[in-house]
Amino acid sequence: MQRGVSKNLIILSLFFFGGIIMASAQVSTHRLSEADSLFKAKRYTQSLEQYRIIFQQKQFSPAMLLKMAYIEEGLQRTGDALYYLNLYYNVTNDKTVLEKMEELANKHNLQGYEQTDAGRFLSFYNDYHLPVGVGLMALAVFLLSLSFYLKRKKEMLWPSMTAFVVVLGLLVVHNTLGEQAASGIVSQENTYLMDGPSPGATVISVVESGHRVEILGKKDVWIKIRWKGETAYIKQNHLLPLSL
Repeated sequence: MQRGVSKNLIILSLFFFGGIIMASAQVSTHRLSEADSLFKAKRYTQSLEQYRIIFQQKQFSPAMLLKMAYIEEGLQRTGDALYYLNLYYNVTNDKTVLEKMEELANKHNLQGYEQTDAGRFLSFYNDYHLPVGVGLMALAVFLLSLSFYLKRKKEMLWPSMTAFVVVLGLLVVHNTLGEQAASGIVSQENTYLMDGPSPGATVISVVESGHRVEILGKKDVWIKIRWKGETAYIKQNHLLPLSL
């Protein structure tokens, strides 16, 4: 009897929470449609308010991120515009947006957007990261299987095992190269960069919003970053992490 009651409660809970999720999705879809209509009517500030609510609910589309960036740029909020452009690039890997980010960065003298040869290579490499990884995994499995076969046949193992170890090493390097460093956008004007995680530390620089920095770590409310080749600290609420 108790088991039957428990089963019914579980079923009712699934229906209840499933209904909440479906209702939430419908509300977001309705809000997105409303926001798009406002954008189309050139009521940009009103549409941005709706887009932000959707974004805060962890729901978005690439087109929505582009529209948010467009509105923020029109409102002269370069940092926010670059934030949404960066997120759009992270989602789509659309190389054309890199030119737009670099153009905005150059116009406002912002750091962190320089396209180096190493950066271009890693960008190109990441485009083929998955198929290369799958290929290396398949080759490693083949070489391991071959080694077992040769062992069973009592034939020479060292060539296949050596090749297996080399491929494993390449796979480790491949996975390491594929890990993109965490980064963030300075979100506040007149932001202080300190030489330590404390308000009593020495001020290294006072920067405007929009700079893109590499995130190295965190201590309490301070984020450790790389700034012009050196380490610095920034308040957590003054940095927008480029992650979704």
